[in-house]
Amino acid sequence: MGYKICSRLHREAEQRAADSSKSNNEKGENNNEILKSELDKTYIYATTLTSKKIANGTRPSDECYYISTPRPLENKSVSWDCEAGYYCLNLGNSSKFPCTDGFYSQPVYCCAGYYCENPKTIKLCPDGHFCPIGTVNPSSCHYMAFCPPGSKSANKYFIGVLVTVLILVILIVFQIKKKADDEKAIKYKRLLVEPRIENSEKPLDRVSKTFDIEFENLGLVLPDGTEIMKGVSGSFVHGRTCAIMGPSGSGKTTLVSLLTGKCVYYIVNGITKSLSNYRKLIGFVPQEDIMLRELTIREILVHSALMRLPTEMKREEKKQKVIDVITFLGLSHVMDYAIGDEVLRGISGGQRKRTNIGMELVAEPSILFLDEPTSGLDSTIAFEVCQLLKSIAYDQNITVAAIIHSPSVKSFKMFDDLMLLGKGGRVVYFGPQDKAMKYFNKHGFILPEDESEPDFMIEIASGRVRPRDNNLSLANLYKLWESEKKNGASSVDRFWATIYQIMYDSYQYAIDVGLEFFYFLKGLIIWKDSVRQTPNVFTSFILLFKRACLQIYRNKSRFLFDQLLHLGCGAFVSLATNNLDYIGRAPDQICSITPYVESPSCLKPNDSLQTVGVFTALGITFSGTTTFGYEKVVYWRDTSSGMKTIPYFLAKSIADIPRILLAGLMFSLAFILFYSYRARYSEIYVIILLTYIAAWELEKLGLIGTGFALAFGMVLSGATPRLDTVKENDSLSWLYWIWSVEALYLKELDPRKWVEIHTKNLNYTYSFDDYPKVLHNILRIALAWSCLAFLAMKLVNRDKQK
Repeated sequence: MGYKICSRLHREAEQRAADSSKSNNEKGENNNEILKSELDKTYIYATTLTSKKIANGTRPSDECYYISTPRPLENKSVSWDCEAGYYCLNLGNSSKFPCTDGFYSQPVYCCAGYYCENPKTIKLCPDGHFCPIGTVNPSSCHYMAFCPPGSKSANKYFIGVLVTVLILVILIVFQIKKKADDEKAIKYKRLLVEPRIENSEKPLDRVSKTFDIEFENLGLVLPDGTEIMKGVSGSFVHGRTCAIMGPSGSGKTTLVSLLTGKCVYYIVNGITKSLSNYRKLIGFVPQEDIMLRELTIREILVHSALMRLPTEMKREEKKQKVIDVITFLGLSHVMDYAIGDEVLRGISGGQRKRTNIGMELVAEPSILFLDEPTSGLDSTIAFEVCQLLKSIAYDQNITVAAIIHSPSVKSFKMFDDLMLLGKGGRVVYFGPQDKAMKYFNKHGFILPEDESEPDFMIEIASGRVRPRDNNLSLANLYKLWESEKKNGASSVDRFWATIYQIMYDSYQYAIDVGLEFFYFLKGLIIWKDSVRQTPNVFTSFILLFKRACLQIYRNKSRFLFDQLLHLGCGAFVSLATNNLDYIGRAPDQICSITPYVESPSCLKPNDSLQTVGVFTALGITFSGTTTFGYEKVVYWRDTSSGMKTIPYFLAKSIADIPRILLAGLMFSLAFILFYSYRARYSEIYVIILLTYIAAWELEKLGLIGTGFALAFGMVLSGATPRLDTVKENDSLSWLYWIWSVEALYLKELDPRKWVEIHTKNLNYTYSFDDYPKVLHNILRIALAWSCLAFLAMKLVNRDKQK
């Protein structure tokens, strides 16, 4: 300000010298001497304006320089009577204006480390308080902070002590939980030594309900008219194992999907049927070992048993069933080992495959389908798995059908029956496994000495082997493995067939969703299922909640790493916003004499608080954690076994609450470490916590989610475009009710005492009256995300949930 005043005085001196030169030209006086005399008077004032300072005894480097009331040193006839608390633009009292709050003496901001109760006085910031630039009343030092006299900001390094204490508490809680888990594991190990299961060779109890599946002329036609399966007939008998083999593209997986009801519809004997009504009695083991990798073998099997076994079975009986299955599968010595993944070391591939099968066995299925259970295993482990399947079928008297790809001879001999499919989904052979080779020998297919039976039969089904009997007609060969697909539909017919199929599929989809909702409501009222009565919605919620807690809070190092991630993101945001603040605008009279190019900025405050909110939203998105995304295949498997989505969704969401609360605490503590906040910490924590809740699902989106958070913080915050512009533009009016950073902005702005904050309209058309509405909007956004997440889980990929 002193420079601007001095510049004006300099211009006035030049003008006075110029005017005097006109009258002195006739007298021959030197114009340069006149100009020098006038400028000397002016610079005497300028020197006086910048010569005062107040020393800071605590911090000598933080001395406060200010503009004093000018007094001429040479020309005693000129006086500038401008008392403290006012600023004067010209000589005399005609241009005397009172300074506003936050300024001192001549219009300069009250220095950082000092406070100005009124424009007449300036004082050093007292002990236990901090005083940013323009302070009227010192701000009390925050908890866990240190503020010596003359502090510009609170030194909050004690927050590190608090974070350390929090981490110690977390470690203690994990240690207590580990002790409880160990005690529970000991209880299960005691069951292993009871007389009932002393003999590890003891077979499992036989199932009470058995099924024989017969199918005839099974087929499937795609919407474009392509026929991928036709005329498949056969039967799967209880107490026997059947291997489904064939080359790639022969429809092996399609056959199992049709039989288990995973496709939308299929035809059996000309009548639409589905085994999905009996899915509680059907076990399906997928090719991938789909299970929660954080849990142990015992925990996975116990959860499956409690969720899928009949309610009339006692809990002790269900736990004993788990022990029986663990013993039967030979997993007793590793039952308390975590499954493991690429990061967490766990059990071996063969043990993981046995666990995958055990998840279905503990549910006592009447039918067991397996999709390539030997894939990725060496020949020895693959033989053990096939031997295990034979034991399951014989001991439990259940129907077992497995898709097998290129088995060894020993593994192949473990199956009782064989269904060999050719290209196009045609049956090449179905019958006893030990009679298959005789059948092909009869038709001229002789097994070479250097080739195994399974590989040779797959080559026959793929058409790469010709019979030795050249007199065998091509038509008869097609009757053996029928490898050609019909392709006679015209392109026009296919187009309309596709349109019709889309409409029909949409209709079936709506019916499917409606029936599922109806059966869900029916299950809440009528607690009976004619096939098998499994735990109700409320019991399922409790079981799923326990599993979710085990999954989230089992791994101590991973949990701590997640919390340190939130802490780090908060610290980076705090560093980025360290110097961002709100500094009030200069008085109108000062702005009126500034150069034209600087007058717009002079009339506006230095407002960076909205940027703080944007950085905060961006940092929270970077540190967000997913709830459902990484285990969707587990969800698909569970729902295909009869699990309801609502208790699963609620259990996962509620189990995440402690993690969200702690994440918000870590982020907020790190956020206030360097950022000089003015709002109450509780208000900042509430705002950050609500933002976490609203953004919790965005982590799965990666960089897309980060960009969305930035758009949410800028486009929907009233900054770009401004809310006043949005109100005037019909195409943008739908954005008017959404805010993202206004809550933090309002709470940070309110404690500041600049005059314009509570006397004029706020920037970006914000209003202090909007604060409750802003919080409600954040909650509405969080609720909307939750509803969209639930609908996406339920309505997308429905074929994988059957």
